[in-house]
Amino acid sequence: MPDNAADDAGHTAASSFVISVVIPTLDSAPSVAAAIRSAPPGAEVVVVDGGSGDGTAEEAARAGARVETAPQGRAVQMNAGARAARGEILVFLHADCRLPPSAAGQVTSVLARPGVVGGWFPQRIAGGGTLLRFGARGANRRARWLDLPYGDQAIFTTRSAFQEVGGFPEEPIFEDAGLARRLRRVGRLEPAGAAVTTGTEHWQRLGPVPTAVLDYLTLGAWLAGVPPRWIAKAYYPLQRGSRGR
Repeated sequence: MPDNAADDAGHTAASSFVISVVIPTLDSAPSVAAAIRSAPPGAEVVVVDGGSGDGTAEEAARAGARVETAPQGRAVQMNAGARAARGEILVFLHADCRLPPSAAGQVTSVLARPGVVGGWFPQRIAGGGTLLRFGARGANRRARWLDLPYGDQAIFTTRSAFQEVGGFPEEPIFEDAGLARRLRRVGRLEPAGAAVTTGTEHWQRLGPVPTAVLDYLTLGAWLAGVPPRWIAKAYYPLQRGSRGR
């Protein structure tokens, strides 16, 4: 993401928001309004649409979000949303996720800790049975133990830290873990105390167990240095669609 000092100054002068919630969308009409409504009162919500054909942008506008457009690709869309946003804290929320009512306090509390530049929310899967509860528990342990939260855990950071590290790596997969890795170079990441709620779509395509196995295999490949574009070519056909929007 280019560093533009004049643009930064304009954002600071015009900003009337503490928190901006950035939501990337692609054919997310059934879920986007609920995601927007979960944003903290007084927060700015920027929806960045990647070319939906189901009326997502119109639904988002009706729900009160500011709608931007960008070329399709979650990382590209979120970087565009960060540039358009006016808040000093950026929260990146998937369209099938819901922030907890205490999100504003959770985010500001985490970021007020010395040395902390970002954080994430533990995950809860909506209406999940036993296997999905184990899936969420595994995701939260992975985020804690490896310090690598995923996008469906609503990663947040300060605008200054986001700009310092260059935003999301514009890769077709693991852009979320890539941002976390970049942020760890300049400070710590810590979890919030309340959970973000995510939908079950990601887990239902293959079933909870195959999905978990696939996710950990692809994570292992990424950690081993396999290029994300290669991982995406194998992952997305198996998942029969784009993950977690």
